[in-house]
Amino acid sequence: MVSKQLSFSIALAVLSLPVGLFATGQQQGTGPTEVWMNTLFHGGDAQAMEMIVEAFNRAHQDTQIDLTQGSWTEYFAQLTNAVVAGEAPQIATILNFRMPTTYAALLPLNDTPVGNLLEAYDISRDQYVGYIWDIANIDGNQYAIPLDNTMLGIYYNKDLFREAGLDPEDPPETLEEFETAAGAIAATGRYAIHPGAYGQPRWYRRMWYIFLWQNGGEILNEAGSAAAFNTPAGLEALEYLVSIRERGWNEAGTNGAAQFDAGKLGMLVNGTWHYLSLAESDLDWGFMGMPTFFDTKYTWGSNHFLAIPTQAGADEELIRPAIEAIKWISENSHTWGIYGGHVPVRNSALENRELRESRTWRATLDEFSRMAFEGVYKSLPLHPRINQVNDAIQPFIEEAYNGSITPQMALDAAEAAVNDVLAE
Repeated sequence: MVSKQLSFSIALAVLSLPVGLFATGQQQGTGPTEVWMNTLFHGGDAQAMEMIVEAFNRAHQDTQIDLTQGSWTEYFAQLTNAVVAGEAPQIATILNFRMPTTYAALLPLNDTPVGNLLEAYDISRDQYVGYIWDIANIDGNQYAIPLDNTMLGIYYNKDLFREAGLDPEDPPETLEEFETAAGAIAATGRYAIHPGAYGQPRWYRRMWYIFLWQNGGEILNEAGSAAAFNTPAGLEALEYLVSIRERGWNEAGTNGAAQFDAGKLGMLVNGTWHYLSLAESDLDWGFMGMPTFFDTKYTWGSNHFLAIPTQAGADEELIRPAIEAIKWISENSHTWGIYGGHVPVRNSALENRELRESRTWRATLDEFSRMAFEGVYKSLPLHPRINQVNDAIQPFIEEAYNGSITPQMALDAAEAAVNDVLAE
């Protein structure tokens, strides 16, 4: 395990070393075949994936999954470097908006060194939500199997709702209802709403995207050649995000999840993955979908896929065990919904009775599923430079939220930075 984590993170530094110095699943002597799965999950969904892998390992004697997780920020650079170094994991997780820049490091599942895995293992588009399956279909090749929908909603503290004179069983759905609730909570001396989950810049950017989309705006123009957000709609969206701090509903530089856990926050914007972190909490909490702040109800979302990175020659014998493990996880992805909180996108998993009768379904997934399939879920453009676009935008959104610059200054600077990225 240690050697695999090391090789994954410093692959470029060891390109000149023999591949055999870093074991990536090869077996010595007899015993089960071991495949290395490296994911970007952290927090509640990481715990859920550990549970799923443990269940797989109990159910299989001939194949075992060796799991490492949690390198979200550097994950994709490390994955690409590991492929170049011949030290790739056998199973990786890929985000939908990373597919255009990552697929070249993945095996096309319909055309691998050991044959067409989709045909051999009876995996097909009609088993999944079709438009999500198609995200990983590039130039006629299928590079990954879809696992889920993830998206943002609002977790709320029912005790603080009661203290503020609000009905905890009737959370806000409209802008007017939301502002009434936020004002009432703030009047009790508590934080009303945190728009940025754990407080890193990307969370404020995502909340601004939600306001932007709801207000009829887009990140890029239709051709994907220039920024499209420095408009009256984009400015109004950012001004509304900034108003959360200006109204005293929260403060700059705070961690919303920590505030919520401490019972000091009324409403927390966070994702499907946050369920397991709250499942055993002593808080009396509820969940609501994203309110309609502007004209159209949207929320930010993404998808996880399971893929097999390109394998060095010695590891090609692990391709079949890897697809067997991926298929098993997919077929049992109702458990990913129950324990990870995400919306499964395999049709049989989504309709699974155990999932539909679970606490998770009642607490969050029923609403998240409606959001996913009734037009509320919206994802980033599948643009090859969308990650650089995000990186260019988010520091200015955070500065505006913190009050360091005005919203218009933020949009002007972000627009220039994005256009520079797209012109490269």
